[in-house]
Amino acid sequence: KYFSSVTTYVDESKYEKLKWKRERYLRMEASQGGGDNTSGGDNTHGGDNADKLQNVVVMGRSNWESIPKQYKPLPNRINVVLSKTLTKEDVKEKVFIIDSIDDLLLLLKKLKYYKCFIIGGAQVYRECLSRN
Repeated sequence: KYFSSVTTYVDESKYEKLKWKRERYLRMEASQGGGDNTSGGDNTHGGDNADKLQNVVVMGRSNWESIPKQYKPLPNRINVVLSKTLTKEDVKEKVFIIDSIDDLLLLLKKLKYYKCFIIGGAQVYRECLSRN
């Protein structure tokens, strides 16, 4: 079994408080300083948390593009964007760009991380769940 848990999708346009909380959370994370999400070097938190591994967040192209520029890449996480059209040249931020779930599984075998979170969208969820 590759993936062990699934979250549900919530349409934030119907829940203004949820959208506000997400934006507040992103601002709080950004103010605490972001980690360096490069493919070279280690992928641990800096400072006092150097012994803790980062989580991986995997998202589709649309989800990536919906994140406000000031919050890219998501701080203190290893960001992975799953897209058949984006290239490294299209994305200025330090993220992994992959084009298949098979590539994701290969990447996860190489990385040191705590947990991997698939954060959407619908097509990414479908592809991941079809692997079980």
